[in-house]
Amino acid sequence: MLDILLTVIQTLLSICFVLGSIALVHELGHYATAKLTGIWVIEFAIGFGNRLIKLKFGDTIYSLRPLPLGGFVRLAGMDAPEEEEPPPATGSEGAPDNSQIDSPAEEEAVDPDDLIKVDPDDPRGFPSKSRWVRTLVLSAGSIMNLAWAVVLFVIIYGVAGGPLSNIQVLDAMPGQPASLAGIRAGDLITAINGEPIEDWSEAIRTIQKHGGQAIVLDVARDNPVPKAGFGGGLLQDDYSYDHGTFAIHNREVLKITVVPAGAPGSGRIGIGLAPNNYDYRVLPLGRAIKKGWESALGIILQTMAGLAKIITRETQADVAGPVKIMQMIKEQSSKGIFELLYLTALLSVNIGLINLLPLPVLDGGRIVFVLLETVFAFLNFLTGWQLAITPKWEERIHFVGMMFLLVLLLLVTYQDIRNLF
Repeated sequence: MLDILLTVIQTLLSICFVLGSIALVHELGHYATAKLTGIWVIEFAIGFGNRLIKLKFGDTIYSLRPLPLGGFVRLAGMDAPEEEEPPPATGSEGAPDNSQIDSPAEEEAVDPDDLIKVDPDDPRGFPSKSRWVRTLVLSAGSIMNLAWAVVLFVIIYGVAGGPLSNIQVLDAMPGQPASLAGIRAGDLITAINGEPIEDWSEAIRTIQKHGGQAIVLDVARDNPVPKAGFGGGLLQDDYSYDHGTFAIHNREVLKITVVPAGAPGSGRIGIGLAPNNYDYRVLPLGRAIKKGWESALGIILQTMAGLAKIITRETQADVAGPVKIMQMIKEQSSKGIFELLYLTALLSVNIGLINLLPLPVLDGGRIVFVLLETVFAFLNFLTGWQLAITPKWEERIHFVGMMFLLVLLLLVTYQDIRNLF
C-alpha cells in the first residue's frame, strides 16, 4: 500500500514538474519581453485557481495559485474591450429599479484586481506597441520553450553524461565495406584515423565525409575465454555464464582499414550502430552547452519535419492527449530523473513549435493577425480604403479556435482512454 502511495505521489510531482515547467517558462517569455518593451504586465501568476498569495510590485501583481500546472500573464489591452452596459432601469419616480439587484449578502466577493480597466489609448497597452514588438512578445513564449529544452539537455550532459564516445556495432551487414574489412557485431569503434572519438554523432559525419576514401578504424574487440568456476575468482568485466563457468575479459584493439561506399558527404560502411551505452561521459560545462544545443536543435528540426509531413499529408498525425502524456510521464519518472528531463525537453520543443502554428487562439494565430494588420495598412496606403479587423472580431475568431481545440482535445482524450483497455 505504501509503495502504491509513493508511486502516486511521484507521478503527481512529475506531472506538475513537466507540464508546470513547460507552461511556466512559456509565460516567462511573454512576461520578460513585455517588461523589456514597456508593456504593462497587469499580473504574472504561477499556477491556476483562486489566488493563495498576492504581492504587488510597481504596477504588476504577482500571485501564487493552488494548481501548479503552469501559469499565465495578463497584459494590458490584450483582452477585447467590453461593450458598454445599458443604463439601469428606473422606477415610476425616476429612481433606479433595485428589484433585481441581489442583496450584499448574496453578492459574491470580487477581487478589485480582477476588475482593472485599461484605457484603450494607454501607451503601455499591448495594442499601442509597434507590430514588431507585438510579434516579439507573442513569439517569446515558444522561444523560451525551445531554450528550456537546451537547458535541460545541458543539465543531462553536464550531470549525468551521455553515450557520447565510441560507436557500438550492433550488426555488420554482409557484403558491405565494414563486414568485408573484418568488423563484426559487438565491436567498439574508438578512433578514426588515429583521432579518438569524443562524440559518436561526429564520428558518423566523419565516415560520411570520407566516402570513397580509405579510413583506419581503431576497433576494440572482446574475446571471452571460458574458465571453470573453481579456476579462480571473477574480476570486473568478466562474463559469468552460470554458477560453474565464467569467461575472462580479454580485450584487443585492432586497426582495420575500411573504404566507405558512396561519394564524399554520403559515405557509409554498412553497420547497424548505436552509441555505446556503457561508455557514458560527464561533460565539462562548455562541452555540455555545445552538445545540449546540438541535441535540442536536432529535435527541433526533426519535429518541424514531422509537422511538415503532417501538413502535406505525407504521414498521419500521431497526437498524444493528456492521458497519454501523463502515462508517458509516469513511465519515464519510474526510470529516473534524467529520463524525465529528456521527456520534458522533448515535450517543450513540441509544445513550443505547435504553439507557433497559424491557428486561432494559439500565439501563431495571433501573430497572423499582426501580419494581416500590416497587409491592411499597406493596402489602405495604396488605395485609401479603411480595411481593418476590430479587436472584437479577432477575439471571436480566437474563441471559435478555442472551441475547436477543446473538441479536438476531448476526441484525443477519448481515444487515449480507449487505448488503455
